[in-house]
Amino acid sequence: MLGVRVPPGLPIWLGKRKMEKIEAVKTYLKEVRAELNKVTWTGRKEIVSGTIAVLILSAVVSIFLWVIDFGLSQVVRLVLS
Repeated sequence: MLGVRVPPGLPIWLGKRKMEKIEAVKTYLKEVRAELNKVTWTGRKEIVSGTIAVLILSAVVSIFLWVIDFGLSQVVRLVLS
C-alpha cells in the first residue's frame, strides 16, 4: 500500500464531488435543525383563540356579502321589471 488511508465511513465508489455535495446537504440539515430549535412555537391556547377569531370573522364577512348580494339583486329586479 502507498500509505493512503480511506476513512471507514467513506465509500470508495463515490467521487470527491459527490461527497462534497453530501456533506453540504448534511451541513444544511444541521443548520435547519438548529434554527428550528430557536423558534418560539405558539401554544395551544393561542392557536384555538386565533382559529375561533378567524371563524367568527369569516362568518361576519360572509353574512355581510350575502346581504349586499341580496340587496343588489333586489335592486336589479326592480330596475328590470
